[in-house]
Amino acid sequence: MSDNKKEIKSGITAHVIKTNKFKTDLIAVFLTTKLSREDVTKNAMIPMILKSGSSSLENIEEINKELEEMYGAGFDCGIDKTGDNQVLKFYLETIDDRYLSEGESNLKKGIDTLLEIVFDPKLENSAFKKEYINTEKEKLKAIIEGKKDNKATYANLRCQEEMYKDTPFGLYKYGYIEDLDRNK
Repeated sequence: MSDNKKEIKSGITAHVIKTNKFKTDLIAVFLTTKLSREDVTKNAMIPMILKSGSSSLENIEEINKELEEMYGAGFDCGIDKTGDNQVLKFYLETIDDRYLSEGESNLKKGIDTLLEIVFDPKLENSAFKKEYINTEKEKLKAIIEGKKDNKATYANLRCQEEMYKDTPFGLYKYGYIEDLDRNK
């Protein structure tokens, strides 16, 4: 197993870990930002909106077709909280090029697809598509409301909110319902 680390630009580092232990390649993009009450909710919506479409893959159906052409590649994204940071996570997993015909590069196509989804979103009038925003806003609202469904998890979240109420760590990673309409 080999591990390479290369700074692409200031603040952007590529980590390449090569191993033959697995039959798939995993490509991940992590975008880290400081947690703040003003931004936590809208940052939580960003991965949800980005997975809805890109400039050339205009909707989820087209993204899924592209993934199927890559021998059933898998794509997922999400949000996490690490200390006082909010992390937007994007993953694409595809079959390793060793198992394909000569000349095919699933890894390159996977990297290109993931980068397009993350950095070249579907826009209308230089902004995220309203349809995607409204759909994902409802989904995020359901996630936020659903935090009370698991009592143990909810107790842990409430404990963190109270213990760290004056710090970014006390913020809920998905944000707050009252901020959904403020983030337009």
